[in-house]
Amino acid sequence: MMPQILRFKPILRQALWGTEDWIVSAHPTGSSVIADGELAGKTLRDVWPDFPLLFKVIDAHTRLSVQVHPNEQTCLVTGGEPKTEMWCLLNAGVIYAGLKPGVGARDVEEAVRSGAFEDVLVRHEAQAGDVFFIPGGLVHAIGDHTRLYEVQQSSDTTFRLYDWGRVGADGRPRQLHIAESLKAIGYGLPAPRAAKGVSCPFFRFAQEEVTARRTLDIDADFAVLYAMKGPVAVEGRTLAEGESALVTRRGRLTVEGTQAHLFVTLPGEGL
Repeated sequence: MMPQILRFKPILRQALWGTEDWIVSAHPTGSSVIADGELAGKTLRDVWPDFPLLFKVIDAHTRLSVQVHPNEQTCLVTGGEPKTEMWCLLNAGVIYAGLKPGVGARDVEEAVRSGAFEDVLVRHEAQAGDVFFIPGGLVHAIGDHTRLYEVQQSSDTTFRLYDWGRVGADGRPRQLHIAESLKAIGYGLPAPRAAKGVSCPFFRFAQEEVTARRTLDIDADFAVLYAMKGPVAVEGRTLAEGESALVTRRGRLTVEGTQAHLFVTLPGEGL
């Protein structure tokens, strides 16, 4: 029987633009290692190979490429895995999410050719705690000096559309996926507005203040908790700031803290 609360060691990935921590993942390209308890040393993929979500903390020292992910329909044409995601800002920063109204495929191609891609993107000046929903098909990028928490479908498919004239470690421009991107883009998708939570077919995300002993109602088969500000005790087990836990049961969950801020993600009804 699987333990009711699992904690993990994050997978740290270095990138040209900064770092990406995969904090809860069962994806074949990187699965989280269970940190303690009777399953310590095993990966989440070992015990739950079809776990449907992937959780990251992204620290962008410089801005990421402009990219798009396919959804369930377009990946049948482009290949790869569908990916819908959301971001919660951990500091004040800049993100790009959505094309400006009226921008079509020809405008996107011209923006890539001319190097003026920022002219067709919607830029958001975001604050810590702002949440942005990024469905498959929405063009997006993360600005420099921006740190955020990401919840997504378990997928590692990204189509790089524009890279700001950057070169890779080998001194050459990085590969772009323009043909795939043009097929994956959802032209006409509205730019998202900042919110405090998200509910979609794949996940439900909320932020909870924990200033005393209280209970959370877990109405799904699992929940992923992240101590954005901590520490916070979960059923008596301490999560330090920046730590995650996977809760594998329904029902009431006791949490306790003094000035803690907890991210709570449940599966959506489409999973």
